[in-house]
Amino acid sequence: MNTLLTGFFSLALLAASASVFANPSHGGLPPGLQKKVAQGQPLPPGWQRKLNLARGDYLPDYLYRDRRVVDLDRRHQQVAVEDKVYIVLRNTLEIVDILNL
Repeated sequence: MNTLLTGFFSLALLAASASVFANPSHGGLPPGLQKKVAQGQPLPPGWQRKLNLARGDYLPDYLYRDRRVVDLDRRHQQVAVEDKVYIVLRNTLEIVDILNL
C-alpha cells in the first residue's frame, strides 16, 4: 500500500514539475504585460529598468516579436523597442549595439 501511495505522489510531483518547465513564458513577462508589448504599448517604468539590456546580451523573444525589424545586411537586424534601437545578430539575436532615440 505504501509503495502504491509513494508511486502515486511521485508521479503527481513529476507531472506538476513538467508543466512548470513546459511553460515558455515562465521567467518572462506576465501575460498582461506580454499583451501590452504585442500591442506596441510601452512597459511600465519598473519593468523597463528590469530589462537593462547591454551589448552581448540576447534580445528576448517577446521584445523581438511584433516589432519593426529592419534587415541591415546579411548578418544584422535593427529592432526598435520603445525609445531604443537594438542592432542584433540575425541568427542569435545577440545585441551588438544600442542606440537611444
